[in-house]
Amino acid sequence: MNVQFAEPIQSELRQTATKTDHVPTLDILRGVAILGLLIVSIRSFGLTQGQVGQLLRGPHGGNYWLFRLTHLLADHKLRALLSMLFGAGLLLLATKRTGPDGLTAPDLFIRRQLWLIGFGLLNAIVLLCPNDILFQYGIVGVFLFPFQRLSTRGLLIGAVVTGLIFSVKGYWAYAEQRATFTKYQTVVSLEKKNKKVKLTDDQKEDKATWEGTVKGSAFNKNRDSTDRVSMRADYGMVWRYMLPRIQGQESSVFYRTGLWDIASMMLLGMALFRWGFFTNRLTTRHYAALAIGGAALGLLLAWLSWPSYTLKTVNFATLISSGTLPLCDILLPAERAFLAIGGASLVVWLYRSGVGAGLWRAVASVGQLALSNYLIQTILCTTFFYGYGMGHFGNLSLAQLYMVVAEIWLIQLVSSAIWLRFFRTGPAEWLWRSLVHGRRLPIRRTEPMPSDTPVLS
Repeated sequence: MNVQFAEPIQSELRQTATKTDHVPTLDILRGVAILGLLIVSIRSFGLTQGQVGQLLRGPHGGNYWLFRLTHLLADHKLRALLSMLFGAGLLLLATKRTGPDGLTAPDLFIRRQLWLIGFGLLNAIVLLCPNDILFQYGIVGVFLFPFQRLSTRGLLIGAVVTGLIFSVKGYWAYAEQRATFTKYQTVVSLEKKNKKVKLTDDQKEDKATWEGTVKGSAFNKNRDSTDRVSMRADYGMVWRYMLPRIQGQESSVFYRTGLWDIASMMLLGMALFRWGFFTNRLTTRHYAALAIGGAALGLLLAWLSWPSYTLKTVNFATLISSGTLPLCDILLPAERAFLAIGGASLVVWLYRSGVGAGLWRAVASVGQLALSNYLIQTILCTTFFYGYGMGHFGNLSLAQLYMVVAEIWLIQLVSSAIWLRFFRTGPAEWLWRSLVHGRRLPIRRTEPMPSDTPVLS
């Protein structure tokens, strides 16, 4: 990359932040990420985990290929892009000396993050979103704020290191399961040699642990039926049924992998922002090269990872017992980074070319209301799929789910554009900012709005 594009642009960005709350390309990319997330999250809203596994088990018809296509292009990649943009927003906020109330950038950011954690808990525990990201973004953002003082090279090193930690932890989990399988094999071999052998308590536990893994990874019709019945019940039963899963996502899963996943992409986003990548400051040739190169490398890694991903989803026990490396975990940080950068480069290149200007304005309006639209997606999906709403959980094919996605996209593209004609910011963004500043901030366009650089929106 040309050296002239690798220099920080803090002073110029500070002037931009003073003039407007929004950078057009940031809004467009944020809108793409928010809309694109629904491609992945709709499965969690509308399908049982058993149904997802059955898509891969076969028969391999249209829904299988649709799943494979969306997995290769969207799974983890849109979330990676949103994480990068969140990191970029962190640096954009840091360019402001003080907020409208005299609060310093660290004060504003920490307050924002703490309230974002609150929005995440609302989205997960009250609205029952199965894969909330706000809670985790709130926590990781607090830890990463001091890193905004690092050089671009330092941010890149941090992104690589945290990505490698994610990969190592993935392999570590695999190695532990391999050790469990080896212990199981030892016990079985002992039983074959002497059918009357009396197993010790540890040997019984070793055998039971692996047999539980085998049973848990197999498709269970009764468990699948329980999922459907529970998710089609009233709010109280759905809440009780989902709470353990939500708690696991926001605690153990986040601690094991989510923390490193998000931190890696946020640090990468901060580095890319320093280069001017997100603010349309590279040359057209650079964006074209990044679009082609990022997509090619990302798709290559996704293709290499697909067999292990399929085996892990369909039969985790076979993945472990066969000794197949979990490339889907090991290569994931690089795969999603390359594809997210490639996709973002393509979007910026199309925006710069002037193709579909009206569509990009609509997508930008979604991005400006990112927090509101993210929460609205949860409300619309839970109302449509869960039992206390229309109760369509587990009833639709994957292709039909994407018809629902298209309808939600249309609703949000139109409603966001209309909303911004009369209001400066979205309802959730307005509430968020008002809570941060401890007072009611103006929201209508006819009211003066104090300068305040957005982070998520």
